[in-house]
Amino acid sequence: MTYDTRKKQKSWLRNLFHPKASSVKEDTWTSLSALKKLVTTNEEKNILKLIENETIPSVKEAWINYFLEKKTS
Repeated sequence: MTYDTRKKQKSWLRNLFHPKASSVKEDTWTSLSALKKLVTTNEEKNILKLIENETIPSVKEAWINYFLEKKTS
């Protein structure tokens, strides 16, 4: 019996272009109350509102990163 390598390649490609929801890393957790304590400007308040209202985890993480970059610059 021979092994069909094309079948393995197709599943690998399928996972590459259609990743499972569990493949998204959620090891970074940031407290919104901690971020609220850092807010000093109106722009930061607006960014925090966007973070609070966002439902997509990857987009929310991007907004948090943007917020923290603004605080460190």
